[in-house]
Amino acid sequence: DHKGAKFDEKHVVLSLGVVSDVHINLGVPATSQKWEGALRQLSAKASQSDADGLDGVLVAGDLIDFPDNRLIAEFKRVYESVLDPEKVPMIYTVGNHDVPKYRWSETMVKDAEYLREALGDSYFRMDLDKEAGEGLECRHCVFGKYHVLSVTPDGTSPIVYNPEALEWLDGKLEEITTKDPSRYVIVITHPMLYDTVYGSLLGEADGIWKSSLPGYWATRELQEILSRYPQVVAFGGHLHFPLNDPRSIWQGGFTALGCASVRYMALEAGGYEYMAGQTVMKDKDEFSQGNLLQFDRRGNMRILRMDFYNEAVIGEPLVMARPSRSGKHLVDYSFSRRKALNTPPSLSTMELSLRLAPVSEPAGFSVSFASGTDDEFVHHYLLSVSHDGEVVATKKILADFYKHPLPSGMKPSWTVDFGPESFPGPVEAGKYTVTLTAFDSWDAESEPVVKEITL
Repeated sequence: DHKGAKFDEKHVVLSLGVVSDVHINLGVPATSQKWEGALRQLSAKASQSDADGLDGVLVAGDLIDFPDNRLIAEFKRVYESVLDPEKVPMIYTVGNHDVPKYRWSETMVKDAEYLREALGDSYFRMDLDKEAGEGLECRHCVFGKYHVLSVTPDGTSPIVYNPEALEWLDGKLEEITTKDPSRYVIVITHPMLYDTVYGSLLGEADGIWKSSLPGYWATRELQEILSRYPQVVAFGGHLHFPLNDPRSIWQGGFTALGCASVRYMALEAGGYEYMAGQTVMKDKDEFSQGNLLQFDRRGNMRILRMDFYNEAVIGEPLVMARPSRSGKHLVDYSFSRRKALNTPPSLSTMELSLRLAPVSEPAGFSVSFASGTDDEFVHHYLLSVSHDGEVVATKKILADFYKHPLPSGMKPSWTVDFGPESFPGPVEAGKYTVTLTAFDSWDAESEPVVKEITL
């Protein structure tokens, strides 16, 4: 997968958990269990290659489900049941669920004060800029030689930041990277950065679902600043999109990554079958993911995408060489490069069989097909049914890539039912043409497989 950088696993100098969207809710005990499981697994995984284990945990917002002191007390209780905040600091940025009405506003700093009070001083001992922290919710912490900056919006839809916060971010990045240009700098903020990683176009340009809240999911305000600093590694949350997808890391003028969600999964409004809502699957809760971020002694970086639900690492590690003036470290995970190297999926078989129905109903049919193959994995399938040259029914099937740490675990075949409810009107007798196409994450499509059935 990755041919460039080498990571020295024998000399890891820093290990940080980077997660988001914990959404602690006392009415849903699974939220506490998932948070505890994530912390235990991050700690255990870090200890395998880092002599002093996990050094810190970064939470990119939505610590809890809604603002309530009892919820943040539970978040804290679970954290301290696994880790000591004095030894393994927890650094957070404020998510929209952490403030009233799920929206950041001009009163954001005041709205978030209760978090500071409930957590207590030991959670802020790493902060180097108390004034910016308490006045803007802009935090600056250092782990060894690695700087972590966090920024929080103060407006929603579109997601905007206080101009002072933007100035602060730019100033800090300039100061840090001037002193040490060949070391990565971590930035965390809850929203995604528009048009970067998987999910960052939700409700805007993905064409299927126009959100009633434009600009609610991703911000356009940070890219200009971050693009000046190729050392930046920016993590966002908010969207819960699965890390299995190769688009969960993006490189342009800087590097951006998603954090998925500790609590549940969401994804694009793709019009898929088996959905519980526009952007959530029926099995959304069979999910919990996050990142383990590590640096070796030479400044190379490795990200292990963690599947906490299945207690496994997702795919191959994401590895990047230390930042260089030439920008070579920003090539391997650029979308344009990976699209150019990508090969489309392929399909082998599709079988059709008549579905018996009671006499009073028209019969339908079932489509069975072997899962497609791809250099990464098939993202989704499109089944279309035509009659007299007109498409009369379609079904989009999301592949089960998000349920399996490795594509080899994905199901080998699918069966999809086309009952009378699949068609807009009465099902006429005659010949129907069924076409199956597979798509990968880069929208490359397979050669279609076509079959005919007579109803």
